[in-house]
Amino acid sequence: MGIVSGIPEKCKRCYTCVRECPAKAIKVERGEAKVIEERCIACGNCVKVCAQQAKRIEDNTQDVWYMFEEDARVIVCIAPSFPAAFNKASPKKIVAALRRLGFAEVWSVAFGAELVSREYKLLYEASLETQTPVIASPCPAMVSYIEKYMPELRHYLAPIVSPMIATARAIRYKYDGEPLRIVFAGPCIAKKKEIRDPFVSDTVDCVLTFKELETMFREAGINPEDLGEMEFDSPHCATGWSFPLPSGILKNSGIGLDILE
Repeated sequence: MGIVSGIPEKCKRCYTCVRECPAKAIKVERGEAKVIEERCIACGNCVKVCAQQAKRIEDNTQDVWYMFEEDARVIVCIAPSFPAAFNKASPKKIVAALRRLGFAEVWSVAFGAELVSREYKLLYEASLETQTPVIASPCPAMVSYIEKYMPELRHYLAPIVSPMIATARAIRYKYDGEPLRIVFAGPCIAKKKEIRDPFVSDTVDCVLTFKELETMFREAGINPEDLGEMEFDSPHCATGWSFPLPSGILKNSGIGLDILE
C-alpha cells in the first residue's frame, strides 16, 4: 500500500475524494475508490474531505517502537507548529513527554527553518538581479505536484531542502559516525513521501504525524500535562517558530512584506 490508501468496507462511493483530488490520483474500480500510488502526491486532501473516514494513512508508530529497542541514539525533530496540535500542555511539557517516550534528544525544526531562510534570502537577492521567479520548496506535496504535473516550472523550484531535512542534516553532522536514528514529527502526511526522495533518503529514518505521536503517548500512558517542563536540545531559535504561519518564510528570510514592495 502507498502512503494513503482506501478502506473498502468504509467507502460509500460518494466520489468526493475523486472530485477533490488535485492530482487526479483516485480511480473507481469495482465500485471502490482506490488511490493510484504513482500519481499520488500525499497531500492528504482526500483524507480531509472523506466524510466516511475511508482513507488510511501509513502508520509508522511501530517502526519507532522498534527503534527504541535498537542500540542507537534516537532523536526526534518536531515541527514548530506542534503547540497548535498539543494545546492542552505547554510546549516544554511536550518536550518532556517526548523524552519520557524514549527519545534521547528533542530538536525543534524551527532551527532548520532559520537555516533554510538564510539561503532563501540569498536566492531572493540573486533573483532580483536576474528577474527570475522563485518557487519556495519546503512543501513536499507542492514540489511533487510540480514535478509530476507541471514540469515546465521545475527549474523555478528553489534548490533548497526543507527545514526538516536541514535540521536532520545538522544532527547527523553533530553526531558524525555514531549510531543514530532520526524521527520527524509534524502535521503533514507528505513528509512521509519526502523522506523517500533519493536526494534526501539517507537523512530522516521515519515520519510520524501528530496524530500518530498522540497515539504513542496514549499507548505509553503518558499525559504531557502531568509532566514538568524540559528544554529543547537544538540551538536556540528566534523567528524560526513563525515559519509555519502565513508569510512565515518571507518574515524569516527578511523579505519585505509591504504591498509597495
